[in-house]
Amino acid sequence: MPQLQRLSLKAQVYEIIRQKILQQEYALGEKINIDTVADELKISNSPIREALMMLSQDGLIEMIPNNGARVISFSEEGFHEIASSLYVVLYGAYDLCVRQGTIEQVAQEMEHYLALQQKYYDEGNVPETVKYALQFDKCIVTGTKNSYLISMYEHIEDIFYLMALHNNQRGEDDRHNNFKEHKMILKSIQEHDAAALHKWLGIHYDKHL
Repeated sequence: MPQLQRLSLKAQVYEIIRQKILQQEYALGEKINIDTVADELKISNSPIREALMMLSQDGLIEMIPNNGARVISFSEEGFHEIASSLYVVLYGAYDLCVRQGTIEQVAQEMEHYLALQQKYYDEGNVPETVKYALQFDKCIVTGTKNSYLISMYEHIEDIFYLMALHNNQRGEDDRHNNFKEHKMILKSIQEHDAAALHKWLGIHYDKHL
């Protein structure tokens, strides 16, 4: 485990557990044993409980009465609802970028992240592929320059990462389709084809377990 620094224990424990979830050292649905974490970090249970409550507020942890904390798991319905929500956010953000005149800059940034996605896709590095795939999507949100919208998106960005990681780990076909859809999304934006973008975002976010 990483050595603790001179920051609040709660904040440090939060980040340690968060990283273990994102790096899949804790699997989806896995129970987090507070006593085990306390023993590993050589601290009391209190800051661990506080950190788990923070992670619960972020949606990464489920606090189950009489059963403790577990890493989130996705149901078919929940997975589809989150994917559908992303579609709504991105298409709305695209419309706002067009009206604000920032869509050309957005397309340039998306092209940059698509190249990085392809690089790590070709190398077979799934976590890095997912990282830059999400940055590709996020460009549309940050392009709005709307701090409230960006903050909302970033608040649940870790959940999006876990979803995308799960989707990309299912096989080569899923990774290939994800990359193909991103190319078509970028092409639609570059050609100012809102109808095509509507189509490809719909395909891209029609995701299931």
